[in-house]
Amino acid sequence: MRLAPHEQHLPGPRPRPDSTDLQGLTLRQVAKWAEGQARWLASYLDLDHEDPRVFLLAQAAKFGEEAGELHAEVLGHAGIHRRDKAGQYSQDSLGAEMADVIVCVALLAALTGTDLNAAVTGKIAQLNARR
Repeated sequence: MRLAPHEQHLPGPRPRPDSTDLQGLTLRQVAKWAEGQARWLASYLDLDHEDPRVFLLAQAAKFGEEAGELHAEVLGHAGIHRRDKAGQYSQDSLGAEMADVIVCVALLAALTGTDLNAAVTGKIAQLNARR
């Protein structure tokens, strides 16, 4: 089988979560997966030899794209859309866009050295203290 030019330098298999039980993934496991995924993506996009800020900014732009898609799904879920868009939105597509945003956040955390588990735990504690 002949590979397309952009597929000829694939850096190996994508990282997989340690657990085979994907239904019970923890935030810590998602963050660990994102570290490997970030390395894989940088290599796949041939950005692993560039200034790391280039890949970080590319991921920030991707986050913006995914957040916009989630916004459209939320509007569709609420029934606030053009008539010609009726039927394009579903609970599954809403969940998929939420997952895309979470993955993008996990990648940004990996690229910036942010402990996502500690950040979320701290934020929840802060919000609980406001009650």
